[in-house]
Amino acid sequence: MIHLGVNSDHVATIRQARRGATPELAHAAALAVLGGADSITIHLREDRRHVQDREAPIIVETATVPVNLEMAAPAEMTAIAARHRPAWVCLVPEKREGL
Repeated sequence: MIHLGVNSDHVATIRQARRGATPELAHAAALAVLGGADSITIHLREDRRHVQDREAPIIVETATVPVNLEMAAPAEMTAIAARHRPAWVCLVPEKREGL
């Protein structure tokens, strides 16, 4: 069986480029699920360039599909993951040169 996972990074990149509050990631995640997504990935970065602190719990708690939280592993990030308890956590380096 094929599953569709949708990553919200590009939605966040558009918001960042616009220097505004839209598009909202929670809204984009809900639309992705309505469109057939089987999971949602959000990327919590230390600089909050992608998902914002207020958005992570909204997405995790309201999504009707599993949520994957991509993040680096400093104590602050692991505390956020432990508090919101997404279905999955994927550890990724924060900087491009990181391994």
